Amino acid sequence: MASSDQPQWGPRPGKGPPSPPGPSGSGPTGPHGPRGPGEPGGPPPRNGLGITALILGIIGLLAGFIPLLFWLAGILGIMALVFGIIGARRAKQGYATNRRMSLAGAILGGLAIVMAIIGIVILADVFHDVTKGPKKTPAPTPTSQSTATTMQGTTTPTSGALRFGTTQHYDDGVQVTVASLRPFTPSDTAAGYTPGDKAVAFDITVTNGSDHNLDLGLVSVDAKDADGRSAERIFDSAKGISGDLSGTLLPGKKSVATYVFDLPKRASASLDVEVRPGFSYEPALWSGSST
Repeated sequence: MASSDQPQWGPRPGKGPPSPPGPSGSGPTGPHGPRGPGEPGGPPPRNGLGITALILGIIGLLAGFIPLLFWLAGILGIMALVFGIIGARRAKQGYATNRRMSLAGAILGGLAIVMAIIGIVILADVFHDVTKGPKKTPAPTPTSQSTATTMQGTTTPTSGALRFGTTQHYDDGVQVTVASLRPFTPSDTAAGYTPGDKAVAFDITVTNGSDHNLDLGLVSVDAKDADGRSAERIFDSAKGISGDLSGTLLPGKKSVATYVFDLPKRASASLDVEVRPGFSYEPALWSGSST
């Protein structure tokens, strides 16, 4: 007969048997099955990829707005897109709780990739323009290389130099006429004249037949004597010879100026006159006897 003082074995009052462990790797179980991430007693959520995707996406997008950092935007954008997709899958499987953050990171990564592509296209265009060089606009060229209209209205060949009294036409409508040479007698106050030399005068007429204004200050006139030396310009205010073609010539208008040059006796047989209506125009040459 057992003594009443001996211990009685069995469950303790108010205590039930311990709960069995859940499925292998699932952690503790609750009343309705294994506890999920974020629940009390459950495993911690694996949100690292979603957070990383969001950070990389933001930095990559900002880098896309900075010139020459498009390559960084592309790299970060690809990483953000990949991490965001993986993070969203983890959240769908129940291992993470930041599915929206992962999707936001993936979207920002995609935008960063687009910015990188735009940067590559812009850089390629700039490199193409640099290697190709600046576009050159062809200068207006004379259109009367074969013929030129004389002061009398006839047509004469103009291979080489034009004859005095003829008109040079340019393809934009600008016309330059150097009239026939005439002798000139300088006054006693004339500048540029050497006593005993020969002085010749001629008028230059510029007609603006184009659709744009013409800066007459850019017109250049150069004369050479029979020896090929530059002839001395004569200015004679007493006879009204004191200025050049100047000002702005409107479309449909014309301007005339008289030029006088000093020719040494030994080189006074002929005169060459070169006129250029502007920097963007080809020069035209008139040549003939000064007698």
